[in-house]
Parts: sequence; C-alpha cells; structure tokens
Amino acid sequence: MSATPSVVDRLRARIGTPGPPTTTVVEAGQLKRFAEAIGDSYPRWLTEAPPTFLVALAPVTTHLPEAEEYGKGWLNGGNRFEYLEPVRVGDEITAIGKVVDVYEKTGSSGKLLFIIFETEYLNRHGQTVARLRGTAIRR
Repeated sequence: MSATPSVVDRLRARIGTPGPPTTTVVEAGQLKRFAEAIGDSYPRWLTEAPPTFLVALAPVTTHLPEAEEYGKGWLNGGNRFEYLEPVRVGDEITAIGKVVDVYEKTGSSGKLLFIIFETEYLNRHGQTVARLRGTAIRR
C-alpha cells in the first residue's frame, strides 16, 4: 500500500509547470486609478505604468487549490521585480506564472508553507517587459 502524497509533495510536483497565461491590454483609466490608489500623481503614470502596476493588471501566480488544504490563512512574503521595458497605455501584456520552489518551516506559531513563484510579463511581440519573484506563505 502506498502512502498518500502530502500537500507539500503535491505542490512540489508543480514546480516548473507554467500556469495558464493571462492577457490584458493596459488602459489609461487603469493607470490613473492605480496612481490615485498609491497616492502618486506623477504625470508620467498617465501614459506609462508605475512600478508594481503589473500585479494589479494580472495575477502573479496560478491558484493552487491544494495549498488551501494547508493551514488557514495567507501571508505575503514579499515580491521582487525586474523591469526590462516600459509598459505603456495600449500595450497588450501576457502574464505567465509558475511555482519555482515549495518548502516548510516551523515558526513560533507552528508550521508554515512557503511557495516561491515567478511571473513573466510579455508584450504582444513576445518580449519580456518584467519579471516578478514572490513568496506566498500559508499558515
């Protein structure tokens, strides 16, 4: 009789597998609302996306239903961006996320599940405009 794979084992099996792509066109109204929400009225943000806008434009990682079986809540462990090209109004951006690492740690409140993901943002020409590496923590 074989043992049932743990949540961590099932998530590790997803490492490197890209999630479904999400494609969205950058609209001026989106940029304006985002700039207002972050309290930044820099005029360039009316035509060019400010840092971190891409997170609001498209999901940063694929939904992982098996992670919901672990613990009761989520924490954001931080995000790191690499910007390669400006993102402007009218650009069609496709986001593709994948899990790159999964591990457990024991903290003062018990076990924690760490999911490290990367999201690549491409323009309509297939050029990478930005990359995001983030950490989601399930407790």
